[in-house]
Amino acid sequence: MALNKKSGGIRLIAIGFSLRRLASKKCANSFGINRLMSYFYPHQLGVGIPGGCEAAIHSARRYLQALPTDHVLVKLDFTNTFNCLHRQDMLYSVRNRMTEIYPYCYSAYSQPSILFHGQYTTSSEEGPQQGDPMGPLLFCNTIQPLLSSLDSDLKLGFLDDVSLGGPVDTVAADVARIAKVGDDMSLLLNTSKCELIAHQSCSITDDLLRSFARVNVCNASLLDAPLFRGPELDKTWSDHCSDLARAVERLSDIGCQDALILLRSSFSAPKVLHLLRGAPSVSHAALQTFDSLLRDSVQRITNSNLSDIQWLQVSLPVKDGGLGVRRVSSLAIPALFWLQRQAHSPSRRTFLPALIIHTFKNYDVMVFIIWHYPRYSTS
Repeated sequence: MALNKKSGGIRLIAIGFSLRRLASKKCANSFGINRLMSYFYPHQLGVGIPGGCEAAIHSARRYLQALPTDHVLVKLDFTNTFNCLHRQDMLYSVRNRMTEIYPYCYSAYSQPSILFHGQYTTSSEEGPQQGDPMGPLLFCNTIQPLLSSLDSDLKLGFLDDVSLGGPVDTVAADVARIAKVGDDMSLLLNTSKCELIAHQSCSITDDLLRSFARVNVCNASLLDAPLFRGPELDKTWSDHCSDLARAVERLSDIGCQDALILLRSSFSAPKVLHLLRGAPSVSHAALQTFDSLLRDSVQRITNSNLSDIQWLQVSLPVKDGGLGVRRVSSLAIPALFWLQRQAHSPSRRTFLPALIIHTFKNYDVMVFIIWHYPRYSTS
């Protein structure tokens, strides 16, 4: 399957045979992730760490809140990462740390694969195939030694999104090392999309860092979530409201039942849940605007004029007698604490301290992570 990228080009998604996908999922979820979870933690949060995306966002925010004037945070972007990683390095890493599944990975990636798209064929020769359930695990396992060898105070990886924080000279040396070692693995920095977050008074002399787009601390974002209140958060919520308004207009062209299902499952709260969990959105004015658009959409679909009490009833979960179209203003505060609530579910039998503090040299970075301890009971 070929998907268009926002920045141009085509993203190839490999859909393999069902048997291979089932075997890969079993290898990745039941064996590989359990084997490497402690190896990835706490720097690589993209595999095996529920809530790892939010953990990275909150860590970066905490770090930037106490950022000294001579420190920086850089966000690194690589060119076509998953399709360029050398498979020789990938298989070598599997053999070193997951010897039990090395024969399976070798049979899948030791030779080029032929991808079919209609009448066209493409030879897949590098990197884990996007669409392979084991792809993220194989990629993270390959780059983890490089990530762990860096000297920056803050090292955050979410799959191929790498962020480094620390003194300018230290970060510059780490970026240069990534560029050198990454080049040997066919991981090429896309400097046009890399960002450098620092105070305006911070002086940058390194040529590679100077080529990054410079962003002020108050406008910083990570993994599509603005880190602070300000123009960036306002713009993000404005874009979401515009998208919802456009969706509301188009939902009137399809059946009421289908429109309600799409609104509840795709265009309402699920669409902005990541933003609610990661960005400081509590009491933001756009929440009421978003809710007003949701209310207008429900009224159009049901051909009714809802009173305030009726709208509250509609916004309840289905099991409580509502339609399940949740008001985002009522979810803003609970969304920030979803990890704690999930951790205390007896069925999960998980254990999570309220806050896990990791010290990176002289800085305390707050990381919200669900950490599994099957031997503990939460009852």
